[in-house]
Amino acid sequence: MLLNECVEGMFDTTCPVFADDTVAVEALAFMQKGGFECAPVVHEGVLTAMVTIVDLLLLEQLQKTKNVRLKDLNLERVESIGRHEHLFDIFSRIQTFSLPLIAVSERDGKYAGVVEKVLLFKRLAAIFHLGEEAVTLELDVPSFDLKLSEVIAALEKNDATVLSFGIYPVTPDGEGVTVTFRLQTYDLFRLVKNLEQYGYSIRYTSPFFQEKDDDMREKALEFIRFMDM
Repeated sequence: MLLNECVEGMFDTTCPVFADDTVAVEALAFMQKGGFECAPVVHEGVLTAMVTIVDLLLLEQLQKTKNVRLKDLNLERVESIGRHEHLFDIFSRIQTFSLPLIAVSERDGKYAGVVEKVLLFKRLAAIFHLGEEAVTLELDVPSFDLKLSEVIAALEKNDATVLSFGIYPVTPDGEGVTVTFRLQTYDLFRLVKNLEQYGYSIRYTSPFFQEKDDDMREKALEFIRFMDM
């Protein structure tokens, strides 16, 4: 998913943007009037920094705003994310942005607008179905014998729909991995019981097993075994 598609409906082009030769006191007055916490600073249309209301208020307190321009300030240089980039490719860089707004640029590097960082995280959560509409199930498997197609086939055979999944190592040597699935299933207890018959080691399931203890889980599975007899 390209960023341009991801931020559709939450891309903000109305946020104030200042040229780097803007007088600091003018920028401060504008941001105070509009209640803006931060704003992009550009040079010839290309992002150079983000100025915050705190930066400008500090200058005012020091009585150093007169005739001082934004380019004269020691503002930290920031990067932008491109509308042409894939959301997954820029995710590792999102943590480097300390402010709530992230500047977005066109393919030619020109400033295009901003997007709220929290909205990008919400979008990622929606893509991987991290809300309450799904359950989480984790399997411990040896990495050398991992065949995801077989695991997914076993889940689907038991009427579970795989919404998303991820893999992470659980041993220092990398021989063991945990596969985390986000699923939709109508019978979680029976799904777990059947997966155990395949020999899978189930580390964690939710939301039901997160809220109930192992004893309740065992009793439920024992009841299922009794009904199958």
